[in-house]
Amino acid sequence: MGYNKANQLIEKYLAKKATLKEQEILESWYINYASNKEDELPEPDYEAVEAEVWSILEPKSSRSWSWQRIGIAASVALMLSMGIYYFNTSSDRKMFSKAEYATDIKPGRNRTIIRLANGKQIYLSDVKSGVSIKGQQLVYNDGSNIEAIHAKGAEVLTISTPRGGQYNVELPDGTIVTLNAASTLKFPSTFLGALDRVVELDGEGYFKVTKNKAHPFIVNTTKQQVKVLGTHFNISAYADDPTTLTTLEEGSVEVRSKNGTNGTLLKPNQQSILAASNRITVKGVNVTEELAWKNGLFIFNEEDLESTMRKISRWYNVEIYYQDKLPPMSFLGSISRSKSLSTVIKLLEESGGVHFRIEGRRVIVMK
Repeated sequence: MGYNKANQLIEKYLAKKATLKEQEILESWYINYASNKEDELPEPDYEAVEAEVWSILEPKSSRSWSWQRIGIAASVALMLSMGIYYFNTSSDRKMFSKAEYATDIKPGRNRTIIRLANGKQIYLSDVKSGVSIKGQQLVYNDGSNIEAIHAKGAEVLTISTPRGGQYNVELPDGTIVTLNAASTLKFPSTFLGALDRVVELDGEGYFKVTKNKAHPFIVNTTKQQVKVLGTHFNISAYADDPTTLTTLEEGSVEVRSKNGTNGTLLKPNQQSILAASNRITVKGVNVTEELAWKNGLFIFNEEDLESTMRKISRWYNVEIYYQDKLPPMSFLGSISRSKSLSTVIKLLEESGGVHFRIEGRRVIVMK
């Protein structure tokens, strides 16, 4: 499963340590699911599922639980692995109808534009997944040539993914960057002669930096600077997000706010959060969840509605409109980014507490 809140709740439930409110939350998932699911599922094999649950959770508790409660916890485990469930601070847990839509929207795909220093724009193939800069030549990652750059010295190149696009780019030093939707990376056509390898990011990118102790790699965003020698990390620095997030997978990085008054070193499985106040905080994270977008998934771990809808907006290239004021809610679960928009929002809607309507490239969010 891999979802921290669900694991903690189920473990407490099985260990008979859950509060009455936590028991109600867990059991309400099962009750709502069982009473509102349109497509009936076969009765779970509780013995098999219990074995799976115990293989996921540390068996710290006694197994002398009633089969009814084992069945509920096991069913919840299955439901969470299949769909989206939510924590709603409101006591109202009504279920809503299917998402209303007249048209459907396909997911994002490999799309990007490279802008040369002379202003020329090159639209790269959507049947390819990446591009490399090899000297004066642009090359797809399968080795096929695109065209010459004709750069004079270290001219700045720009690669941009639109909303509904993503792409890989191999920089002149061998560093590989995976760009998420609605992201832009600026970098020099060569790092030769430069003391530092400096690039500029707007949006989200996952970096696999080639090691070079003599020439640190620096990523500048609007609000922060990340300095590394060679490592794997992710930066999310969208202008419409309230925070800038830097997540370290391996190695070490130095994160510093642009005003230079606040900085920190990250260790693997840590994430820095730079707020509007320029204050940086650090927390431990599940890197698999944080990098899910790169692996073709949306993973929501108690993610609020607004953050969830911003991600959907970028990947499906849709505008989000809130028709009603909604109570605070957050989502828990995993959805493939290859699914159509209607499939994704239907799963969100089935979690309860929110309703959607698609009108063209507009998604209306309602009670």
